[in-house]
Amino acid sequence: MDRTLYRKIVTYVPLFRQLSPQELESVIGISRLLKVKRGTTIIKEGEQGTAMYIMVEGKARVFKRLQNNELTQLADLEAPSVFGEMALIDRSPRSASVGTLTDTILYQVDLSEFNKLREAYHPAAYKVLRELAPLICARLRQINDRIGDFFQNPHEEAEELQVLTPKESL
Repeated sequence: MDRTLYRKIVTYVPLFRQLSPQELESVIGISRLLKVKRGTTIIKEGEQGTAMYIMVEGKARVFKRLQNNELTQLADLEAPSVFGEMALIDRSPRSASVGTLTDTILYQVDLSEFNKLREAYHPAAYKVLRELAPLICARLRQINDRIGDFFQNPHEEAEELQVLTPKESL
């Protein structure tokens, strides 16, 4: 892999910072570069996860359908960002949807190809998983904080809960 490209990717995508040029090449080799238009749903809540996405350009929104069928915004993401990472760890359905707010460029890391790297005991697979652990922990801590804030001030937090119309969700 070209050194300039390697430095750019490793600098821009923190998930890859521990990978050697050869390991990064292995991960990029199992990934697809996607260019998607604004308003595209990348991940649909409830569907089986088959990939993780690394957003290298653009913005996206994470949203969830409530029991009353309304949508609520969970987060807005900007590049560089990773989403759908739980698909590399468990086989549960997607817990939320993700749609693009702008034209977006992503790397799609396919689960079955990633599993082949993992089954071959390729160091890149384990380094990526090791880098995902703190990311997932940070997101869990944010959720715990939101839940704590809600129980401390339920009326205030309920007012801040943003309910989206289908048009606003993307």
